[in-house]
Amino acid sequence: MNVVEAEIEQVAVPRAHQDVEGGNHPNEEPPPQNEDAPVAEDDGNEENQQQPPPQPPRVDSSMELTDQERQWARAIKTAIESCPDLDKLSDFEYCQLAIIDQADVGAAVDRAICLKGFRQEYNIQNTLEDALVALRSVVSLMPQLFLSFTYNHCNGGYAMIADMRGFDLQVLKTEKGWKCFVAGLYYILHAMGPDFHSIRTGITHVYECDRFSLASNMDFKISKKICTEVYCLYPFTMEQVNCFHSGLCFNMLISSCRAVLPKSVGSNIHIGCIFPDGRLSQFYNTPDPQTAMEKTILQMQESVRRRYAMQAVFQADCTNDI
Repeated sequence: MNVVEAEIEQVAVPRAHQDVEGGNHPNEEPPPQNEDAPVAEDDGNEENQQQPPPQPPRVDSSMELTDQERQWARAIKTAIESCPDLDKLSDFEYCQLAIIDQADVGAAVDRAICLKGFRQEYNIQNTLEDALVALRSVVSLMPQLFLSFTYNHCNGGYAMIADMRGFDLQVLKTEKGWKCFVAGLYYILHAMGPDFHSIRTGITHVYECDRFSLASNMDFKISKKICTEVYCLYPFTMEQVNCFHSGLCFNMLISSCRAVLPKSVGSNIHIGCIFPDGRLSQFYNTPDPQTAMEKTILQMQESVRRRYAMQAVFQADCTNDI
């Protein structure tokens, strides 16, 4: 782990999520053995041997829900599926809405309505195949923007590190570039919430803002549009946004974004963070920018694969009670 990752709460690259289909979480310990359990005597007759009791299926601890969250999810599911103009969602998505909007069923329904229009406008298929293509496309669209996508072993959340100097404003002024970027952001948020624990914990954004320019990197109109069309719609929790080496221009941009963002997001944006050892990019663009970019793409794709796998397992589980 490098010094930058230690600085941002020991955020680390996730190891491979093994046995997803079987429901095993990478940090989950095997169940303890009961040493006091009776052992059948071997009488030489296999038919008379006492068979061990069947073991309950392994439950991924990152997919656990509280009774209250289940109740909210059932209410949200009933409300959405009673609306003829709304598409049915997966049980995973109902639970995601419940974790974020909680008992406010009306807010969850409004969000579902807006998200349906959003996905139609940006041709988002909401499938793994579409996600893998969109993630590669958005990172390749601005090769110097996304520095890293990491898993925080300390809290089970995810972090995205970006160099705002790599933001290309001209790309977003084309319809193709804009739609590619927005669809990519949607799937990045998908990748940052692959299970209920990470959705509940919230996401972290870390921005390197040194040498940021309003003329070439971002302007007030585009930044507000990103906030209203993505971050105000998608169901997520923002744990923190840390803006390193932010100057006057970037701080003004953040102030304008706070005016349109939900308070729960805007209040967790921290400007003026300092890292004394230089720009963050020098620690992530190793051994070279192209290799680092490919690593970031693969990390995002790994996490979004986990999300769709967990979604399928949860949907097939007849005991999920949603």
